[in-house]
Amino acid sequence: MSATTAQRTGRTGEGSPRVSAARAGFARAVAALTLLLLVAGGMVTSTASGLAVPDWPLSYGSWLPAMVGGVFFEHGHRMLAAFVGLLILIMAFWTQFEDDRPGVRRLGWWLLLAVVAQGILGGVTVLFGLPTAVSASHAVLAQTLFCLLIAMAELTGPFAAGVSARAPAGPLTRAGLLAAGALWGQLALGAVLRHSQGSIVWHLCGAAVATVAAAWFAGAVLSERDEPALTQPAAVLLTLLAFQLCLGLATADFRTEPLPRANYAMIAVATIHLAVGALLLGTTVLLAFRLHRLRAR
Repeated sequence: MSATTAQRTGRTGEGSPRVSAARAGFARAVAALTLLLLVAGGMVTSTASGLAVPDWPLSYGSWLPAMVGGVFFEHGHRMLAAFVGLLILIMAFWTQFEDDRPGVRRLGWWLLLAVVAQGILGGVTVLFGLPTAVSASHAVLAQTLFCLLIAMAELTGPFAAGVSARAPAGPLTRAGLLAAGALWGQLALGAVLRHSQGSIVWHLCGAAVATVAAAWFAGAVLSERDEPALTQPAAVLLTLLAFQLCLGLATADFRTEPLPRANYAMIAVATIHLAVGALLLGTTVLLAFRLHRLRAR
């Protein structure tokens, strides 16, 4: 394979993946927009705007209804979701054409499947009057999509070069996966609580487990590794964890009921709490991923 062809396709002469700055940057941008989409979805829930628009996929039979009241939050969320879906469609096909790794190609299709499923769940949520199981699944799948996008960004970035995908996971990587699982479970419990006005006990238990798992993982990385690519996200993880605990205490009084739209301060705190939770999960996934790739290298 010539040098020109390698630069154009993102592959080396040996068939191993070369760093693709364009695709990595694109994946990071889509991940950032997905985080913004999570915030927009949180605003819909916090302001009880989920049924402000009774139909789907149109809003009051229009692509652009009057953006007033709850329609602003609900239809704005739909517009941003459609844009993110378009970008993921581009990413999926771009990956098929430029990447020779079967696993990364499959990830591209999984991303596309996830965003399509997310759109369908969003429609079912509206058409069936916000059933708890569907609404919570919609929220949890959004967090999962965010993590998959982080994985895609890392797989096309500098940590993808010269690494065996079949290398076994080390103890720290397994600890990271356990921490990510605990955080994902906690976000799922939070989604059920926000959409069902149920008991807070299970949520508090999940928060305790997730906090211990994430803090232990980040602390272990900081004590055992000295690479900036690992210590920096580990320090960010601990900072986010402390911030999230403060936000959790601040939101304890209104966790089980929608907020009045006029209470903008409380809506902001609740939405930031959701966003920081997503960042905690995403940072944990990123750190575990980098640990595994560095060990494999």
